[in-house]
Amino acid sequence: MQTAVERWKEVLQARAAQMDAAYARLGRTSADFWDRRARGFHRSTRESASSDPFYTRVRERVNASESILDVGAGTGRFSLALAPYARQVIALEPNAAMLSYLRAEIEASGANNITTVQSRWEDTPADLRAEIVICCHVLYPILDIVPFLRKLHSASQQACYLYLRATHIDALTAPLWRHFHGDERQLPPGYIHALDILYELGIYAQVEVVKAPYTLNYPTVQDAEDELIEQLILEDTPHTREKLRALLENWLSEQADHTWSSPQQEIVSAILWWTRDH
Repeated sequence: MQTAVERWKEVLQARAAQMDAAYARLGRTSADFWDRRARGFHRSTRESASSDPFYTRVRERVNASESILDVGAGTGRFSLALAPYARQVIALEPNAAMLSYLRAEIEASGANNITTVQSRWEDTPADLRAEIVICCHVLYPILDIVPFLRKLHSASQQACYLYLRATHIDALTAPLWRHFHGDERQLPPGYIHALDILYELGIYAQVEVVKAPYTLNYPTVQDAEDELIEQLILEDTPHTREKLRALLENWLSEQADHTWSSPQQEIVSAILWWTRDH
């Protein structure tokens, strides 16, 4: 019988094989994936924290005497939003491009209780800890998931919060992937896979499933082209852009503020959390 860890690895390996093949056709690898996508990621997430149910859940739990460790902080969506309510926030992020946006936001906000650390979680010292550990939409590409989760558990002195999707954002652009690549997009594991692994590890997480409408938003059609060229792993040529633009004319709609959005769909995610006395 297949274990939860085996299922996780099977899903990830199928996705990696598909993406590696697409990158190989371009003569590239995924090594600089977040370097290329940092700007678009920052733009799409920078103002969304306060309305996010994950923020609400953690905000209810944290107090001014506690520290937060944000593992995979990205450009700082939750680190920045939670900092006013915590004693200290340690924002851990391995990618330099993402971290540069976070540091700029810290400077602009005047926050003086956020410490940034550039490192992979796997490489951080074992004594890096906080009362509250959060890890949001980070686990999807982690093949060696068991030590990653165990380290999160050990680092949390009081509670640990994970945030994962059931409906991955790549599902929204799956028809575009199919059009250009000719096969179905292999999606990453979801929250249910992580929950099964936690159970196997003897960590009995509580679960809150949250649903929200979601659209992909772009300042201009040109921005949509640029981001989708990267997201869909396409060759950046005039011919490709012409084909993509024709598809976007039927897929995107102009909004009142002159931005462009994909059709609204429902995204299902889950907050998994547990305390150290469980």
